Amino acid sequence: MKLASVCVGFPLAGLLFVAAYHRAERDAGWEHELYWGGVALAVATAGAAFALSTDRRRAGAWLTVVLAVLLSLPKFLRAPAYFNFYDEQAHVRAAQALLDGLPLFAENPLNRVVADYPGLHAATAALAAATGGSVFETGNLVVLLARCAGCVAVFLLAERLVRAPAAALLAALVFVANPAFAFFDAQFAYESVAAPLVALVLLLALNLAAPAAGRTAALVAATVLSGLVVITHHGSAYLLAGLLVLVVLGQAAARRRPSAHLVALAAGATAATVAWLFTAASYTLTYVGPYVRSNLMSIPEFLTGETRPRRLFGGFLPTPAYERYASYAAVLILFGLYCWGGYAALRRRNRLDPWVCAALGAIYFGSIPLVVLRGDQVVKRLWEFAFIGLAPVCALALATLVARRKPATWLATAAMLLVVFVGSGVMRSGEHIRFPGPYLPSADPRSMTPDVVAAARWLAGRTHDERVTGDRTLAALLGSVGEQIPVTYQEDGYPVWKIVAAEELTPAVFTEIRRARLDWIAVDLRTAGVFPLTGFYFDESEPGAYVDTQLSRRALTKFDAPGFRRAYDNGTIVLYEVAG
Repeated sequence: MKLASVCVGFPLAGLLFVAAYHRAERDAGWEHELYWGGVALAVATAGAAFALSTDRRRAGAWLTVVLAVLLSLPKFLRAPAYFNFYDEQAHVRAAQALLDGLPLFAENPLNRVVADYPGLHAATAALAAATGGSVFETGNLVVLLARCAGCVAVFLLAERLVRAPAAALLAALVFVANPAFAFFDAQFAYESVAAPLVALVLLLALNLAAPAAGRTAALVAATVLSGLVVITHHGSAYLLAGLLVLVVLGQAAARRRPSAHLVALAAGATAATVAWLFTAASYTLTYVGPYVRSNLMSIPEFLTGETRPRRLFGGFLPTPAYERYASYAAVLILFGLYCWGGYAALRRRNRLDPWVCAALGAIYFGSIPLVVLRGDQVVKRLWEFAFIGLAPVCALALATLVARRKPATWLATAAMLLVVFVGSGVMRSGEHIRFPGPYLPSADPRSMTPDVVAAARWLAGRTHDERVTGDRTLAALLGSVGEQIPVTYQEDGYPVWKIVAAEELTPAVFTEIRRARLDWIAVDLRTAGVFPLTGFYFDESEPGAYVDTQLSRRALTKFDAPGFRRAYDNGTIVLYEVAG
């Protein structure tokens, strides 16, 4: 069989993804099976193409890039015309602001901390200005290039560890199976770019730790990339600084004098991270503080009986039973491979790579108890970093199986990889994130429908930077696409539900409107009587959040009264202009 004939599997896998999203859009069913069929075909094609290749190392690297691109397709199919993930909206606003002539660090009304980390926005705006492309087009390209680079970095890390192209490709497969890869890390957000850069810097740092030629060039490249991480994403910068210090300490623990180049890189990255935090991004401490405290208290509160473990897969849209079962099996499979591969790797006591990869991989398993207790999204954000080390360690075990050259072991390897893909896919992204479907309030992509985008574009064409409020979906899109200043409880402290959810225009409502200095009030008539998917319409501080919060049609239409003008109405979204 010729290599070209085998590679036909890649476009066929892409067609299966297209079919999955086509059917999901029409609520025709079988979208999950088509999606996983596409994943299975892509993985099988990569394996067959690698087996038929003569230059295995080059083939493995290129297949890694192909898989990175192909497995980025579902996120694009999820939103082929505009960014519709909630976290993306602040970044859209920041990139568009740069194109409109605003300076770096211009205030971002959607998320204040985003303004302090302009790496993604600057790159996107620069590319858009140079090519004439839109923020949507260039933003997707920037994220895709970063993802490809990160996957190749993991491939090369595994090759350093195992010194076999087959194991390196297996590591790339495990890495792209991580829970965040397909959707969360494919979104237009600063972590999607910073996390792959962390993998690149780690690869260069391990090269600096070993005696070899070209270390000065590696130091320069690693320093530049570290700087990009520092100015792009806070969490990635902190983790990178810690990783580099760990590499230095690991080399010292092995009773080897740490490389001067490596020490310089670790010291520089740590100093830059601290300096940026306290000089340019001090608000980050306020932003991340509550999340850190909440996670630190999770286990003590559980042990004292103050809280109970959450119900896994509860509170959101139902997922297929086989995906839920696979999620448990995936953790067990990864743990078994990690122990097996880790044991084999750590026997090489004189090498630093295995210890660093094992330490990174341990983060994934250490985070599981916190996820079970709280389901905290912040803890889950560690997973994409953990898989940078976990994937090469697991690949060492998988490569041992594949090397036995028995059909049974090959089938077992393929089955384990498929279970990891399926189980990991549902662990990070809910049904509303992965697939289109009927409108739901406060359901992020399923709430950001073309009706909402049309209203936002209309308002952007009429005015800019006026104060507007609405539910969390309307506030986000009117702030990004609409280029207005959304007034929210999270960013401004205004209890906007007192304005929108009230059944009548009482004096208290007018007081809140004046206090918030509102120019516009936006309502989505579809939210009336429908419980929000996240448990709240505006913010988790609203009365009845997660229990019985509710909006009525009477509350939403009460602004058809003196003092307000119904300026826009597309049948679902109504924009009321507040009389001056």
